[in-house]
Amino acid sequence: MRCVLISILLLLLSSGLSGAMPGRIQWAINDAPPFHILSGPYQNKGICDALISAVHRALPEVASSVWVMPQPRISQALNDQTDLCFPCMIYRGSHNERAYFTQPTHIYEPYQILSRLPLAAEIVSRYGSPVAFELLLSATQYRLGYPAGRRYAELQPLLDKYPPFLARPGVGGAVTILQMIQAERLDYTIDYPIVANYFNRTGQGNISSLPIREQQQDHIPGAIGCARSDWGRQVVNLIDSVMPQVRQDPAFLEVLHLWSGADAESYQRFNQQHLARPEYQQATTPE
Repeated sequence: MRCVLISILLLLLSSGLSGAMPGRIQWAINDAPPFHILSGPYQNKGICDALISAVHRALPEVASSVWVMPQPRISQALNDQTDLCFPCMIYRGSHNERAYFTQPTHIYEPYQILSRLPLAAEIVSRYGSPVAFELLLSATQYRLGYPAGRRYAELQPLLDKYPPFLARPGVGGAVTILQMIQAERLDYTIDYPIVANYFNRTGQGNISSLPIREQQQDHIPGAIGCARSDWGRQVVNLIDSVMPQVRQDPAFLEVLHLWSGADAESYQRFNQQHLARPEYQQATTPE
């Protein structure tokens, strides 16, 4: 019944409301800790939960609505130009065919291989450190899994070349994948170090993070993506107008600090250093 109601709302939004001024931002989120945390002791302490709240503290006159949807449904809604924003996208430097992007909101450390400790040591002994990722992908005895619908920037061509053992749909996102790795149902995944930090901090296991040889990016900028429509363009421009406040929002920075691991101070310097890059200060006003 919930999916039917969401489908009706998506149809209504895409059929005639896109010209309205953004007095309300319609957000789409998914169950994917530590980006969105929907329950438990850290409820609403996800990175992108905190980002949404920071946006609305900077824009108190703008209302907020939130839909919880699986990641593939969010991707399809953006492809359909449904008027919504997804707060956990990767900044590409320009807008693409399905979304307008804000300026970068925060910075992720590069993707790493996440695996349980004994197997991580075995991977390093066989494939070096940083890990020769393509060689690992080609080794069929190691089972790779990741959430369905995820994309991995410059690593994606390699992942397309070597399909995973499992691209898992449904709730739980990367944390469910890590639970399967801990239970030895999978062997490794690809994600940000903060995902392993969350998993370990919440007492679900002991996951190690390994750098990737083919990972050339020294940082990955996060951004908010909105529908490629008049509504989406207006919302992106509105959020960009308050981006300095969003980036320095104390509660948002506190959540980034929470999930950045043992060397949280080093991460905060890393985040601020890259956000200060001149290309990340440019207005992203769509044409």
